[in-house]
Amino acid sequence: MDKTKITREDIVEVENKLFSAQLVSNVAILDQLLHDDLIAVAPTGQVITKEMDLNSHRAKTMIIEEASTEIDDIKITGDTALSIVTMTAKGKVMGTPLEGQFRYFRVWKRFDDQLQVIGASFMQLP
Repeated sequence: MDKTKITREDIVEVENKLFSAQLVSNVAILDQLLHDDLIAVAPTGQVITKEMDLNSHRAKTMIIEEASTEIDDIKITGDTALSIVTMTAKGKVMGTPLEGQFRYFRVWKRFDDQLQVIGASFMQLP
């Protein structure tokens, strides 16, 4: 088996695993799925690192009360894949209610036998 080959099913599986981990702030699973050099850009333009993301889950600064996701698109090139996901969510960020649809763009890369997010951005949809 080619360890660098990525299939659509691989990305669907890790996207679902990531979503499930985010819902319950499972830091151990998130730590596996996020690359150590992750760079993400928040809607405010703030650059977020893996450690910042994990710390927000540890501190429970974002609580997701209800959520669902839909994978809109997946593009695969060699050992890298791009995914676009829409999440409909309701919850709180630092105690402030938040509700709506959010679009995520993630870059997944295969390292040996594991897929990890190396880059991401997200925004709230109007």
